[in-house]
Amino acid sequence: MRLRVLSTLCVSMALATAARAETVVSANDAHSILRNGVQVLPSPLKPDTLSVLEQGSNGVWAVRSSVAVPVSVVGPPTGLELTPDGRIVLVSSATKADPAQGRIVPDDRISVVDLSGPKPRVIQQVQSAPGATTLRLTPDQKHVLVANGAGGVLTWFRFDGRRLSDRKIISLPVTAGFPGGLAITPDGKRALVSLWKGDKVFVLHIDGDSITVDPQPLDIKPGPWNIRLTRDGHYAVMGILGHGEGLPGALSVLDLTASPIREIQRVVVPNAPEGLDISPDGRFVAVVSQNGSAVVPTSPLYHDRGVVTVLALADGHLTPLAQAPGTLWPQGLVFAPDGKSILVQGVMDRMLRTLSWDGATLAIKGDAPLPGGGADIERQR
Repeated sequence: MRLRVLSTLCVSMALATAARAETVVSANDAHSILRNGVQVLPSPLKPDTLSVLEQGSNGVWAVRSSVAVPVSVVGPPTGLELTPDGRIVLVSSATKADPAQGRIVPDDRISVVDLSGPKPRVIQQVQSAPGATTLRLTPDQKHVLVANGAGGVLTWFRFDGRRLSDRKIISLPVTAGFPGGLAITPDGKRALVSLWKGDKVFVLHIDGDSITVDPQPLDIKPGPWNIRLTRDGHYAVMGILGHGEGLPGALSVLDLTASPIREIQRVVVPNAPEGLDISPDGRFVAVVSQNGSAVVPTSPLYHDRGVVTVLALADGHLTPLAQAPGTLWPQGLVFAPDGKSILVQGVMDRMLRTLSWDGATLAIKGDAPLPGGGADIERQR
């Protein structure tokens, strides 16, 4: 009897631990490398993948399991969106390999992947629009909004928890712009979309199945990119990427309670900020900058390795705190679910770097290989 009770207790504890575990996933682009500052196909060509990550006993995060899924390094490194229970992930692909022509071409696929089993499993694949990049799920989980950079449009899907349907194309009141970053406010009533080439941020109004675009954008330059919102929806923190000049980048803070929304602060960070996240407790912002790693190696602005910067966030104000070396041509970055580590992807080194963070000190904890170039990374929220 006692053995049976102990066994039942152990099983219950294991189930409780599993229920508390939070999912972290990495999208790995295996069809893109940089050669003299230009994206080209590698040889040999291998499949893109989606990997489920886990933290080892040494504190370093690494790949637990992977499945072949179309993904892309093009666009902000936010082409992943997990459902709140961590069982389903939506994956976008902005580009794909065209082996017959030996080049990279636009893609429009979105995959729905089931993570509830022992291994990830693709359960649906649909078309969005050319250059499908950032995905965002509405708070009620009934719709998905997608930015399609190369297509210059947004797409709006119904979502039943496992399947996407009823695609709608949402045009923007500009002829060119490259929609890249997206964010949906916690009340589900508004969304922001950044136009990288257009140097604008548009507000969208959401009412059930209906979504409309406010015709008056916020003008912001050069190159608004990745967007993250504070949990209360009061502020947005946005990367300012630039347009390939190799110049320093920036983080912009937007006040979303203002009408119209307005920029209230800008902080300089190293060149081309890509992956961006707000810590689970809302106290810190981390960003990884390319730091010149995507420019031609002969350029005086070139550096092979990115830089991770952590800043304090309080009442919409950012204060730089610490920096550490990133990966080679870095892309995605997230805080680990407990906020004590920061995970950074590299494309050229196909590496996942774990940095320890204690609120004051940022340090390299270790690296682990990825099956392709780290393109997007996301955690369960």
